[in-house]
Amino acid sequence: MVKPERRTRGDLAAAGTIALVIAVVAGVVWWNSSARATISKPATVPPHNPAAAQAVPGALHTLWAANSPHTLSPIIIGDMVITGDDRTVEAREAPSGQNRWTYARKDDLCGVSYVYGLVVAVYPDDRGCGQVTAIDAGTGRRNTARTSYSDKQITLRSDGNVVLSAGPTRLELWRSDLVRMISYGEIDARVKPANKGIGTGCTLMSAAASSSQVAVLEACQDQDDLRLTLLEPAKEEDEPDTKNVPLAGVKVDSEARTLAVSDTRTAVYLPTPKPQVVVYDETGSQVSTTPLSKAPVLANPARAVTRAGDMFTWWTGYSVEVFDSRLGHRFTIAAPGPLTPLGPATMMAGKLLVPVAGGLGVFSPTTGENERIIPVDHPVGPGPVVPGVSGSVVVEQRGDQLAAFGA
Repeated sequence: MVKPERRTRGDLAAAGTIALVIAVVAGVVWWNSSARATISKPATVPPHNPAAAQAVPGALHTLWAANSPHTLSPIIIGDMVITGDDRTVEAREAPSGQNRWTYARKDDLCGVSYVYGLVVAVYPDDRGCGQVTAIDAGTGRRNTARTSYSDKQITLRSDGNVVLSAGPTRLELWRSDLVRMISYGEIDARVKPANKGIGTGCTLMSAAASSSQVAVLEACQDQDDLRLTLLEPAKEEDEPDTKNVPLAGVKVDSEARTLAVSDTRTAVYLPTPKPQVVVYDETGSQVSTTPLSKAPVLANPARAVTRAGDMFTWWTGYSVEVFDSRLGHRFTIAAPGPLTPLGPATMMAGKLLVPVAGGLGVFSPTTGENERIIPVDHPVGPGPVVPGVSGSVVVEQRGDQLAAFGA
């Protein structure tokens, strides 16, 4: 009969030491983890969708205001307005501004966006702004998450279906589950020499996206002119189908900007040979050209371009250019005095609402004709003032602050 093994005092001491080391390591990992430093206070009441406004109010008064430097335009999901300030993301009830839920981490936000019914919060780590968390907008509970290499400064843009994160050396396009559809530029690991975005020596100047295509203006080494690069999702997210479009005469230090992407059409502002908006298709061919009366007072397109119903609107600094869903130019809203636009448009009760010097202008979406002005005090500044709507509540992004108005 085999004698049973006996544990000596040395065995017990070694086992205890191993267990202690494991506990200490686990404690250190937890202490330094983002989970320990996360504050999550989910909603205690269920969300609801507000009834659509049946008419634009005759008058508006201020309901509430809140700091939100990490949103570029109003993020409105149902009856909630999302704010991003310092390290905290909050959902506020549109009519009252009262807190519905809170999510915060130890570091200041890089930016806040949205996709479908999710709020997308991006935080930094030692690899850049690559710590990404999706939060259920209705409940405030964490959904999916991802992490990757990123630039230390990024711009987030969303069309409601996908989120584009773009910095000077790298961009990524995310689905609602935060899976990457496209990555371009510097990548996490240089293991695929065939990757088109590796080592090109190009700076990503301006980018926009739809779920079908990403368009980016690039300034490349040893080239005097910018180029427009069109990217479409492919089998491998880091090997997108790529089309380079030369922009002859458009200098690297020019004010050219990518404005919007709709399906596989891209609208780009080009300052030469004269100020104009040029629309390209997926092959890089020009579809249309819209001349501007003068050069725009450029703002970040992520702020200055909005989706209003089935239209795109762009604030040039002195006018609002309105395009249809295929980026065909429809009309221009521009007038002196109280009708001078201060930002792009939103849609309410079938009317275009445009912040103007005298208040909030109500315009026909068919002709661009002004119907009336609702008196609203706007701050004096470079703008833009970016509007949004939740039911009968109008919300404006005014620089680093959100302000809500109701009848």
